[in-house]
Amino acid sequence: MGYYAILVIFTIFLSGQGISNSRMPLYINLVTNIGLLMYLSWSWLQRKIKSLYLPIALLAATIIPIFSNLFYLAEPVIKDLSLIIVRSWLLFPILLVPLVLIAWQYGFRYVMAFTVVTAIVELGVLYPVVGKIDFETLPLLGLPMIRAFAFGTVGRIVAHLIATQQAQSKALLKANYRLSLHAETLEQLAVSRERNRLARELHDTLAHTLSGQAVNLEALKLMIPTEQTEILGMLDQALENTRSGLHETRRALKDLRTLPLEDMGLALAIRNLAKDAASRAPFDIRLDVPDTLPELPPDVEQCVFRIAQESLENIVRHANANRVKLRLGIETNRLQMEISDDGVGVDLDELDLHDKLGLQGMRERAAEIQGKFDVFSQPGQGMTIRFSVEAPDDQGIDL
Repeated sequence: MGYYAILVIFTIFLSGQGISNSRMPLYINLVTNIGLLMYLSWSWLQRKIKSLYLPIALLAATIIPIFSNLFYLAEPVIKDLSLIIVRSWLLFPILLVPLVLIAWQYGFRYVMAFTVVTAIVELGVLYPVVGKIDFETLPLLGLPMIRAFAFGTVGRIVAHLIATQQAQSKALLKANYRLSLHAETLEQLAVSRERNRLARELHDTLAHTLSGQAVNLEALKLMIPTEQTEILGMLDQALENTRSGLHETRRALKDLRTLPLEDMGLALAIRNLAKDAASRAPFDIRLDVPDTLPELPPDVEQCVFRIAQESLENIVRHANANRVKLRLGIETNRLQMEISDDGVGVDLDELDLHDKLGLQGMRERAAEIQGKFDVFSQPGQGMTIRFSVEAPDDQGIDL
């Protein structure tokens, strides 16, 4: 804007004339840049028109300079081809700014559209002026094509740089996400080991001490004469307190010990869960579970484990099945689990709402992590439970 303002003042001062076709581009570009400055400084308008805000500015910064630069062609005396070539190349630095912004914001397809449109517009105006194609006019008519090649090259480089930068940012974000999951896993493993260590220590010290104390009190009670009712009453009270303390200690030890999921990971925990279920019921189980699974958020692993646990427990208690299949893995960027049996099945429509074999609880667990949970069953045709949840893309984030 400052550049065009200086040019306008300088040309008026030297020539002493006002507006003419040859100087019209100066005035138009000055007004255009003043308008763009006001437009791009109007934050209210940006909030109002949202996604159209930048395209309108880019369109104005492209179309207006092109047509204003061709105003001088309206002068009847303008036939100097070298002057036309020079004026045409003046557009290059002006149009380079919207070109780079288009490549940065919208990609190479829009760069090509920008390049083709600018070339066609200028060719459509220049051809009627020169009137013919010969060796003298060919360089002039080839100018828009050469400039289009330059625009395409610059746009392609900028679009490639932006795409590379976005890919690197996405890769860095994925790496940070994997690192955070790994750190969380290591922290959970350290906590699990410490809890197990404390449980062993308490079992070997406090639990054994209380067990021995209870045995001693029982033996002491047998040694006291029956007429010593007051002493026997005190011993009974002490024995009851000792047993209660032992019971609470065992309960605390059970709570303190980590779950199989925390100790072994999801894949091995599911395998052990399935083998345990098969050992308690007369059915053959077929497992399709990979040796390892990608790192998943703890709430997702917990949900998968609990759904598998509840499903297998239902089969053990109610299905009367001969064959069970359990499949778990990553497919099309989703963690998929399917558990099916050939048992008695149920009519889901007639199943009591309050006695749905834990199906409602499994469905609620799946909903908590935005997972998909489906049940298929018919009387005499067994039951199939399918669960899936979106897994991080290569343990990254879908950007």
